[in-house]
Amino acid sequence: MTVFNLGSINVDHVYAVPHLPGAGETVAASNHVRGLGGKGANQSVAAARAGARVVHIGAVCREDDWILRQLEREGIDTQAIARPETVSGHAMICVDPGGENSIVVVGGANRALEPGLVAAALGAAGAGDFLMMQNETNCQQEAAAIAAARGLRLVYSAAPFDARAVREVLPHLSRLMLNAVEARQLADAHGALPAVDLVITRGAEGADWLTP
Repeated sequence: MTVFNLGSINVDHVYAVPHLPGAGETVAASNHVRGLGGKGANQSVAAARAGARVVHIGAVCREDDWILRQLEREGIDTQAIARPETVSGHAMICVDPGGENSIVVVGGANRALEPGLVAAALGAAGAGDFLMMQNETNCQQEAAAIAAARGLRLVYSAAPFDARAVREVLPHLSRLMLNAVEARQLADAHGALPAVDLVITRGAEGADWLTP
């Protein structure tokens, strides 16, 4: 069984600040850390550490070789990661002493994927394999259709939430992952939660797993 992950890869810039900046305010950071992030990359690492064979489908700028090396050290297959001239996705994250954060994300290469790359990567997939996706890349509709045609189980994390993006892949989903806020937003947008396998996370309160 292989987990194919059409997922974002970000360069995270994390700044420790005394408080989150307000409008027009300049705040001095006491520390800065650069690291690998993005919902997609995080899920690939988690799946690989859990023992799965993982193929990541995505894109990073040619200048960011360190990202590929870090993913490969985690045992992740990076052959389906494109290397465009487009800047890598990145996030600027301010974190205050209480752990609250404020984040600005640039999609960059994550939003510049070619459908042919996705099709070629999934050409090696078959029944029993998984496709994971989040809402931080393009080509989601194309990937979902290919996954359904090849008998893959499709798991979609609907974050950042967009009701239209969920609607476009919903017919092909095996499992939909939402947090409690996203679940309310989806129910409001559709009139009710869809009749699919649902996992709704609730922070420190755990999660609900709902079947149709």
